Amino acid sequence: MDLQESSVKNLVTKVKQDLLASSKVDVYSLVPPSPYDTAWLSMVSSPQQSDQPLFQGCLDWVLQHQNRGGSWGENIAHPTIECLTSTLACIVALTTWNVGHDAIQKGLAFIHANTEKLLEEQNGSFLEWFAIVFPAMIELAETKGLHVYFSNGSTALVEQVFSERQQIFKTQRWVSGCDQQQYYPARMLKYLEDGLIQSPSAIAYAFMKTGNKEFLVKLNSIVQTCGYGVPTVYPFDEDLVKIHLINQIERLGLAEHFMEEITSLLGQVYRSYISCEEPKSMAKHALPLQLYTHSLAFRLLRLHGYRVSPEKFCSFLKGEDIVAYIEEHHELFLSAMYNVYRATDVTFIGENQLKDARAFSRRILEKETIKDSTNLVRPITMTHLQEQIKHELSIPWLARLDHLEHRRCIERKETLGPWTGNALSYRLLSCQSNATLLQLAIENYTLRQSVFRNELKELERWSKDMGLADMGFARQKTTYCHFAVASTASNSSLSDVRLALVKGAILVTVADDFFDREGSMDELDALANAINRWEPKGLTGHGKTIFNALKDLVDDISGQFFNKNGYDIKAYLQDLWCQTIASWLKEAEWSRNGHAPSTVEYLQVATSSIASQTILLPAAFLLNPPPEIDILKCPQRQPLTNSLMLLTRLLNDIRSYQREQEEGKPNLVLLHMKENPNLGVEESIAIVQKTLDEKKKEFLELALSSNEMPEACKKLHLHCLKAFQMFFNSTNAFDSPTELLADINKAIFDPLRVEDVQGSFMPLNSMQGTLGLKKDKSLAIHGKSHYSSSKPCNGIFESTCAIKVQGNSRKDLVTKPYSRILSVKMRNPIIYTTFSKPKAYI
Repeated sequence: MDLQESSVKNLVTKVKQDLLASSKVDVYSLVPPSPYDTAWLSMVSSPQQSDQPLFQGCLDWVLQHQNRGGSWGENIAHPTIECLTSTLACIVALTTWNVGHDAIQKGLAFIHANTEKLLEEQNGSFLEWFAIVFPAMIELAETKGLHVYFSNGSTALVEQVFSERQQIFKTQRWVSGCDQQQYYPARMLKYLEDGLIQSPSAIAYAFMKTGNKEFLVKLNSIVQTCGYGVPTVYPFDEDLVKIHLINQIERLGLAEHFMEEITSLLGQVYRSYISCEEPKSMAKHALPLQLYTHSLAFRLLRLHGYRVSPEKFCSFLKGEDIVAYIEEHHELFLSAMYNVYRATDVTFIGENQLKDARAFSRRILEKETIKDSTNLVRPITMTHLQEQIKHELSIPWLARLDHLEHRRCIERKETLGPWTGNALSYRLLSCQSNATLLQLAIENYTLRQSVFRNELKELERWSKDMGLADMGFARQKTTYCHFAVASTASNSSLSDVRLALVKGAILVTVADDFFDREGSMDELDALANAINRWEPKGLTGHGKTIFNALKDLVDDISGQFFNKNGYDIKAYLQDLWCQTIASWLKEAEWSRNGHAPSTVEYLQVATSSIASQTILLPAAFLLNPPPEIDILKCPQRQPLTNSLMLLTRLLNDIRSYQREQEEGKPNLVLLHMKENPNLGVEESIAIVQKTLDEKKKEFLELALSSNEMPEACKKLHLHCLKAFQMFFNSTNAFDSPTELLADINKAIFDPLRVEDVQGSFMPLNSMQGTLGLKKDKSLAIHGKSHYSSSKPCNGIFESTCAIKVQGNSRKDLVTKPYSRILSVKMRNPIIYTTFSKPKAYI
């Protein structure tokens, strides 16, 4: 085992121990703690002793988890605007209890140094939660005697945030609370009254404001479950965390290392998916996350062979008010619609609701791409999601190669969970967990590239030794074929299978060109007869070269199979090639005689001459377990293989009709035009394309849900279709000398280009000090703050923050839509711009 393999193995072991240690994953051990919410819990005073914190451990967590740069939050190398609100909340918490003077000074220094940059990154458009929480936290700090100083360059930006908050307040509908003395945004009051608060910070505020013991019970439950570093949301949807973990593992290209764990987790998700009844009416505020969860669960379950109905997430289309709400607030539903759209990739025949869901979700997603194309300023937090949406809409799933998709995910560090317009409230894995997975993904991808390069050298050697590289007339597609195979069937355990697939593809390409262009009818007949006899006597030149290469391939595959299974399949492999050669011979006769077959006659031959079954099936017998041997006798009788043969032929003919017309070869598009002279070429292509689209649905149902062959063999059929779809998606890329070169280099040769690797990937042992202390419950010794504080009285702050809005009315309000709640009154903000760094920073 070399160093690369050893590194991958060690990281796999670490991930299994840290993230997947048991069959029932503790989701709260995976979810990152929220400094903001933890700070709010630490501000709650004890009902028995008001000058002491109720959760001393939460205060201790705040003290222990400040980053070296002075901020609180997980993005150490690249702080986000969430770090501003988290840092403000934490220094307010420390000031409340008059501890952590040095930490407070460092926090203030961080805010002074970074606010301008972080606000500029939002491109003048602030998310609603931030426009409300950030000013409120500044004001709350002031009531504690903390003056938050900003640089001269950030003053206008901070004022813009305050101004945006005023605009939000003007557009809110206000209603009075139960005591008739306080006013709240109507939707927030609804959340409170329904007991739907899932935010620890919101519950902490509610308890401080009301003293309601139900909130105290919830707070105790949060700490007992999560430890003193509490998450942003509680209780968490456990299925959401599980499917996000599975999705992340698969998108990073790591699934082969965790199949047992994925199977266990998906079994849990499946039981939950089929047991939970869909509510008759879905609360609109909860809809984005529910759609996200159910659509992603559906996609993963269906891809792994579970029979599941799409009704769970498609039912929203039945409600006109829900549809109108989504269209009106489409930005809140981008993550949800992105996953709804992806879920429709695995549509089976007759599933009209998925067809409707695909059309609707695409329309919503296209709105976002249209906005982006007009250079509308957008918050930076949406950048990755926008890029994912563009990528999803531009290239069909079946045309995307898994290995390159893994690279894209790694390089872009696509680790975020659902985005619902509410900051990063649903970051579902801790920064440390994501960093470990990402490091493993980098090592794994690099190892695969090394394996692929060695395979390519072996294939080039074989092609040269067999004389195939020097044929002169044939297309030299060794690299193309290996790229397509390696980028779909990329698991490290499939090297022998890949070599067999590529050798088969090289032979098919050369032999097909020999039958189409080079060989005389006498030479073609001689080669066909020699293969039927399996005896090269009488062959010369190119025919002999092709026969010898074919014999070497068949001997190799049958020998490997015999060594593993104890019986020989050579005769069956020979017969499979005989069938393919016969179809090529028939097409050569048609072309040279000028015969135009009917479309029915053509497809009977052409589905065999495409040779996808001839490439795939011999290699499939190197899988464990292999398919039944009868599949080699007549591939057309196996529904999945027969479907693959038809689809690959249709894909080829749609993109190759011009070349084949010039060469005088039959082609389905051209034959359809001949039988329907009133139709033009574009209309004939559209009819063939419609047939192709419907037949793909049949293929997917067979590949994902049937039990007629082993899972690995079904997956290999899907890999083969994806390779053909890639070659013939929008052009004939297989015959282009340049179109695929950039992708080939990315897949096999170019090293990963992960931005700022040193900053993003701290050594795992050093990360423990800043990220891994989620459940630490010990209290360290900390200095007292020199700032005076407003003492909490009965859990309620006497001094509250304020800004002034139109008129002189004052309204005590809840300022945290969705998850952050804070009480404020209104007055003009004071923005300080003079700041002296503490001695530690000089």
